[in-house]
Amino acid sequence: MKKDILKVLVIVLISVFVIGYTSVGCFGPKPPVTQEQASEVGEEADEGPVKEPEPEPEPEPEPEPEPPAYELTSQDKVILTTPAVCYVTSIVYAFVYDPNFNEWSEQYYYGPFGGTGFCVNPDTGHIVTAAHVIDIPYVETKWAILDAYVFDTYPDEYYDLNDADWNWIYDNYDVEGNENPDPDMEVYVQFNTATAGTPDASNADYMMAEIIDFSPWDQRDIAILKIQPGTGRALSGIIVGDSSLVEIQDSVTIIGYPWTGDLSEGSIMTPTVNSGSISARKMIGGAEVFQIDSNVTFGNSGGPVLSDNGEVIGLVSFGSDTNTAFLATGNDIREMINRNGIENKLGMVYEEFEKGLIGYRQENYSDAISNFNAVLNLSQGHLSAQDYRSKAQQQSGN
Repeated sequence: MKKDILKVLVIVLISVFVIGYTSVGCFGPKPPVTQEQASEVGEEADEGPVKEPEPEPEPEPEPEPEPPAYELTSQDKVILTTPAVCYVTSIVYAFVYDPNFNEWSEQYYYGPFGGTGFCVNPDTGHIVTAAHVIDIPYVETKWAILDAYVFDTYPDEYYDLNDADWNWIYDNYDVEGNENPDPDMEVYVQFNTATAGTPDASNADYMMAEIIDFSPWDQRDIAILKIQPGTGRALSGIIVGDSSLVEIQDSVTIIGYPWTGDLSEGSIMTPTVNSGSISARKMIGGAEVFQIDSNVTFGNSGGPVLSDNGEVIGLVSFGSDTNTAFLATGNDIREMINRNGIENKLGMVYEEFEKGLIGYRQENYSDAISNFNAVLNLSQGHLSAQDYRSKAQQQSGN
């Protein structure tokens, strides 16, 4: 009986074990079937836990297209360059030694002589002009001062003097400076509005210049001056370009202070702008010059002549008539600048004015006014910045 009960228990335990093994496996739950395993046995893979789909990122907004950069026109470049142009005045002073009285006279002067120049480095105050504006021949000076002295001292004899008398006067009278055998010279520079006539050293608009270097008018006819601008009188520069690239019939722009029939001492002048073209390249006295067809006259001497890109390709040297003039070349100017260790640059005044002019052209009047104000803080007499600031204020309604 006991054996029968024991057999039943063994059979029950074996049945329970078989059922459990079939349901959950030997060591735990049945692992999920992979897709690869399912494909081998023809079963479906376990999907596993269901994941929520991640939200797609919001598309970033496309950046606003930048406005196209403003390209300066040839007219703009002339406007930007004009403030670098100046009026140059020179005057010669000397005393006359009269052998009849064995004494020196009071001081006499010869001039003034007027011309145009332009700034090539606003930081150092270097100016370029034509040499003949500041290099007055001694013989010419001596004759002019002797004539004035004899007229004042011998008025009764003056009109009776013949050529032999004048030659004797020239040979026996001395004309000298205060401390040197050569007459003294003073050179002044004015920017923007200039006053013709004898310089007034007490007028702040006249800035005395030092002669740094020059090549006589019968050679290169180029001179370099140096001034020391005062507070609130910062300068604007101009770039001298490569004149070897100039071609016949290229258009040019001439900026200067020409003397016209209605000008006299004390007349107020502002820079004028003329157009022309290159008509020839010539060699004169061993130097290359450009011939231009344009209306230039006295006072234009030393003025910059610009190419279409706004760079100086020459300066006015001399003319044969009112419609033909000859230029010292930009490369000769650059050679003298480099020889004197001068860096050719535009300067902060130019850069601020350029930003203001571009802002004005693009109708960003508020920004343009800020730039023009910056220019006027640096250079109070900047006529172009005053003009365009007024225009921008009118356009913006301020």
